[in-house]
Amino acid sequence: ATPRIHNELLSRMKPSSSATAGLNALLRRMMNNEGDYRLGIVGFPAEGGLFSSLLEATQLYRKGAKRGWHFAVPNKGEGDPGNLAPAWEKAEECLKKNKARTVSAAEIYEVWRAAPYGIKEGLLPVLFAAFFLSQRQSLAFYRGSTFQAKVSDFDMEHLTVDPENIRLRWMDLSSISRRLLSGLADVVRDLDQDNTLADLKPIDVARGLIRIYDQLPTWVWRTQQLSENAKSIRTLFKKANDPNKFIFDDIPKILTGDKSIASKKVLRDIEEQIRSGLAELRQAYPTMLGGLREQLLTELQVANASSSSLSELRSRAHNIREISGDHRLEAFAMRVASFSDSDEDMEGLASMAANKPIQNWVDADIDRAAVQLAEMAQKFVRIEAFAHVKGRSDKRHAMALVVGVSGAPATFRDEFDITDTERSEVGGLLERLAEVLEHSGESRRNVILATLAELSMRYLRPSTEISNLTRKGNPNRRA
Repeated sequence: ATPRIHNELLSRMKPSSSATAGLNALLRRMMNNEGDYRLGIVGFPAEGGLFSSLLEATQLYRKGAKRGWHFAVPNKGEGDPGNLAPAWEKAEECLKKNKARTVSAAEIYEVWRAAPYGIKEGLLPVLFAAFFLSQRQSLAFYRGSTFQAKVSDFDMEHLTVDPENIRLRWMDLSSISRRLLSGLADVVRDLDQDNTLADLKPIDVARGLIRIYDQLPTWVWRTQQLSENAKSIRTLFKKANDPNKFIFDDIPKILTGDKSIASKKVLRDIEEQIRSGLAELRQAYPTMLGGLREQLLTELQVANASSSSLSELRSRAHNIREISGDHRLEAFAMRVASFSDSDEDMEGLASMAANKPIQNWVDADIDRAAVQLAEMAQKFVRIEAFAHVKGRSDKRHAMALVVGVSGAPATFRDEFDITDTERSEVGGLLERLAEVLEHSGESRRNVILATLAELSMRYLRPSTEISNLTRKGNPNRRA
């Protein structure tokens, strides 16, 4: 069962410093260059010689018809020139026997040092790295007690200096676990269109779920403006550090309590809770920004977020620049002058209003931003009436209307302003009204003015009364 490896640099209890340097270089290549011919090694530096004797000659790194160059489990019998299959099987047996916990690289080293394997100290890090890379679909990798979704060459360096700190855990799936895994994989595919999860493996599914959570804006991790289910999902993901435990222990326990997950209905409930919770978490930030955007446009008296409306808003902002003498209002106008309705533009306005970077926001900052944005928007509208002070065109036109009609309970009055766009609409409506009056045959000035006063009074009433009058006509009209 002893491996047959011909390399005098590492087949010893204590390799030299130059051999150790070559070993570390090879470990980095193994993590970063899988898929490349000879791991991208050109010529025969120290790591090149190690690669040839430890990985190439043993066929641990070989080319497959579909996968290309990759790390592979040793074949058995004559197809295993390095006789590494017994050591691989023993390491796998050790991991499966202890699948309820993590197993350190130091423990695997101890198994491989002992009879009948007798592997020398210098070879252990490379063989352990090759073992992990050839079986990673079934292994979870940890540095200390923390699961590593992406293993780096930094992790590999621990194999030579602190093998106790690198740990693996075997993941074995029952039929129920596979159904749960399949349902959660569908959640990942639904919420992350870029992740197809071609391979249904616990590590990949867990990594996909955690990726959705990790991409959330930091405000979502702190806000209380969520449903109880979304808060539970957030707490669950915040504590996740082990893919196996996360999917098969934590999720069922937190979401179902003592219920058995053998039931298909319970599995569907788990899937739906995860899907709806993550969907709400993903939508929370855009919804919050959308609320601020809607309020801002309302206060700025912009009808909608169409390109023409926003273009007019930017023109209005340019028109009042450097008029107010208020530095904060000038900063607001400058941002509005380039506002494109993107989330980035809204974040910039909101951060300025709250006087705090948006990544550091808590719920109170949203309230403060909403109030400040409304205040600055109102100042913006008021200052537009004074654009002529600087010799600029007035983009808004202030008007007032006072109507008192005999029999009315009170005098109706209102002050309002209109934009240039609305002024053109006024002109069109005015033409149609004038045409109606001309075709009526009425030429008496007092009758025409009285008619206009009555009509104006209808629209000076509260909005609910206007709606009723528009539908029913004048209630005082007689046949």
